[in-house]
Amino acid sequence: MSTPFGVPREDDLAAVFIGAGPLRTVLDSVSRVAASGANCLIWGESGTGKNLFAYLCHRLGPRRDGPYVELSCSSLPEALVETELFGYARGAFTGAADDHEGRLVKAHGGTLVLDELDCLSPASQAKLLRVVELGRFTPMGGPGETTLRARFIGVLQEPPEELVRRGVLRQELYYRLALFTVGLPPLRELAAELPAIAEFIARQEAARARVEPVRLGPAALDLLRRYAFPGNLRELQNLVRRWTLLQPGTAIGAEDLPPGVREQTAPEAVPNLAEVERDHIRRVLRDHGGRIGESARALGIHRKTLLEKRKKYGLL
Repeated sequence: MSTPFGVPREDDLAAVFIGAGPLRTVLDSVSRVAASGANCLIWGESGTGKNLFAYLCHRLGPRRDGPYVELSCSSLPEALVETELFGYARGAFTGAADDHEGRLVKAHGGTLVLDELDCLSPASQAKLLRVVELGRFTPMGGPGETTLRARFIGVLQEPPEELVRRGVLRQELYYRLALFTVGLPPLRELAAELPAIAEFIARQEAARARVEPVRLGPAALDLLRRYAFPGNLRELQNLVRRWTLLQPGTAIGAEDLPPGVREQTAPEAVPNLAEVERDHIRRVLRDHGGRIGESARALGIHRKTLLEKRKKYGLL
């Protein structure tokens, strides 16, 4: 079993979340949620690592030795939801030549992650709700009910309360799964943690490719800290993976970044000292109605000096 970053151990994963920033807070929350064994909802923008944290919940929880099963609800046609979730018995319908274990059976004793849970139709959510509430279900065409002991983790791209408000997520299902909710911050809000995250990903990609990890130079890091990262962690991982394959063991400079990154993070023009002084004098003169004596006192300079600077900067 592996995580989305190909790392099988939670202590390796935790190594990236250092300091007291937003990810440290998230990891602390996940640790408490995981230990409880309770159902939960994890939400965040695409690429923020929701599946990684779902896996952490499993690995740090009481069912860590059980199976970890994921179901991508967005890629599942409505007609197949019931068979994929509940499974079916041989002869349940035309073409059912053998018994088929659904994801619920496979997750027994472990964790079932429902990725993009809100993509399930209201009818499918209602069927899932019954399983969550009662802890039992009947496979299609099966002889009787099957008992289920598993943890449910719902994964969403928007705040669950907003999805409930819009009627996309059933309120009853929300209440059953949202004993705990964990919101993941986008990468653009994690500038302080970016070097540690990038180093972590570089080590994992290098281990996978069996090469030396790349290193991000100061100039590259400075640009990446100010980049918006619309693809979040996934986008950063793809960047590091490409560097690892093409430039293993090298130091990555600003020139190695994609043009889009360099263009979107072009440094803002910094005013020089004269411009700062000019703008400050203009504001003080304006605030004091252009009165030289009062403005000079507010600036802490002599009246004659202010007159000279006013002339110098064209503030007549």
